[in-house]
Amino acid sequence: MKKHTILCVDDDSDDLQLLNETLKDTHQNFEVIEAHNGRQALDLLQKLKKSGEHPSLIILDINMPILNGKETLSIIKTDEVFKSIPIVVFTTSGSESDKSFCNLYGVEMVTKPPGFKTFKTVVHKLLNSAMPGS
Repeated sequence: MKKHTILCVDDDSDDLQLLNETLKDTHQNFEVIEAHNGRQALDLLQKLKKSGEHPSLIILDINMPILNGKETLSIIKTDEVFKSIPIVVFTTSGSESDKSFCNLYGVEMVTKPPGFKTFKTVVHKLLNSAMPGS
């Protein structure tokens, strides 16, 4: 079975750890790679591109230092290799302008739930909608 790579981009290490643990808990064949800002994510994507690989899914936060999620999303969507990768914006933002921005790029925006049990349910939903059959 092919191992899927999921790129998780978030500056909050607690959220990254929770996301990583929840993904591992699905017992799916995933490799999770992490970036703490958009610049790191784009650098990782370029390294993957050089090796002929790319993630099966990108989970992206909006509010990050150095290069935020909106800027990162805009850049990814202009890259011929990466623009078709499913991206889910997973953020604490509930802003209508952020939702509109995501809609513009055809990307689902999911607000991070406050509790672990709900968080886990939402992550499972993300995987099922972004990677059917995985």
